[in-house]
Amino acid sequence: MQSRMKLLSSTALVAAAMVMAVPTASAQDIGALEKRVKALEKSGGGQNIARSKKTMRLVISGHIFRLVQLRDNGTKSGILHVTGAPSASRVRWVADGKINEDLSVRTNIELGNNTNLSSAASLGSNANVDGNSFSDRFIDLVVTSRSMGRLYLGQGSPAADGISETDLSGTGLMSLSGNAGLLSAAEEFQTDSVGGRGSGVTVGSVFTNIDGGRQDRLRYDTPSFSGFVLSAAHGTGDYWDAGLRYGGSLGGVSLAARLGYIDTQTTNGVTSVNGSVSVLLPMGLSLTVGGADRDDTDGGASDQTRWRYGKVGYMFKGSELGQTRLWIDYNSNKDVARLDEDSRYWSMGVVQILEPLGMEFTIAYVNFDVDLASGAQTDDIDVFSIGLRAAF
Repeated sequence: MQSRMKLLSSTALVAAAMVMAVPTASAQDIGALEKRVKALEKSGGGQNIARSKKTMRLVISGHIFRLVQLRDNGTKSGILHVTGAPSASRVRWVADGKINEDLSVRTNIELGNNTNLSSAASLGSNANVDGNSFSDRFIDLVVTSRSMGRLYLGQGSPAADGISETDLSGTGLMSLSGNAGLLSAAEEFQTDSVGGRGSGVTVGSVFTNIDGGRQDRLRYDTPSFSGFVLSAAHGTGDYWDAGLRYGGSLGGVSLAARLGYIDTQTTNGVTSVNGSVSVLLPMGLSLTVGGADRDDTDGGASDQTRWRYGKVGYMFKGSELGQTRLWIDYNSNKDVARLDEDSRYWSMGVVQILEPLGMEFTIAYVNFDVDLASGAQTDDIDVFSIGLRAAF
């Protein structure tokens, strides 16, 4: 910066001299001054004034996902306008650059929009539940070596995040394994269909796929060996986890499988094992199963939480607009928040790809049911959704 300022000062002085000399200087003198300015610009006054440097390539992307929902909790029904929490609206800034032929670096900043999330809105609220306008999903620095693997530093997915959510059906927009609860997590089960008395138990409190969640961590992934990748991560509070992923195909049959282990004993005495498998056949039929068990070694309210899941999907090219994807699934949980409390949901729907703009249109129905630990009878919660996701 100092070099640049020196050159600019020299150039300005010469230019000022030229201006002041115009009335008395000859054409020959002015020509000499012009040559001097050009020489200074070319040489930089004997110093470097600029240097070329390589920069990282930045790509901005994201999507907006909105739903219109008709909900019925047994005593009350209504229409809600929400952001779809299973794939909340977001924007990301991803920059990539190469150090050499083996090493590359990527930075990822991703912010999610919380405008009236389907997981926060409920029939009992007459106003939007916005919370903070944006939440930090990823603030991540990734160093990749072709020969040594990949290192993640910052906030993002630890090794076991996404382990429960293997899915080749292409319907994860609304039916990502075990996550349908996000469509109405704040909705409260009713125990009195006449008076509309709430049970104090919400959809979100009794459904979980026991998957890892995003957090500040250090994570390492090995290179792929015959389709297998092993991951390990450590987070704040001595959180640690590990994951094994596989992806491949044989004879036109695609297979994806994941297995994970999570240890948070130092903070809450909990360990968990989770996994999922998905198979996609050449004719478009897919089968997905998942399961997990979480143990509370400290003897908490739910000593052992269980999750089981199954889905059948089918995709085909039904029109010129793009691929049509159908699904039906079933999810069960046991002892999520309290002992002897069982919950179930089933859902069905369609995701229609709109190829000209890369958009997705979806229609879905889900039914939630719970058996309370108290033995009190509750009404089912029904949610019908129509939505559109547009990516950019």
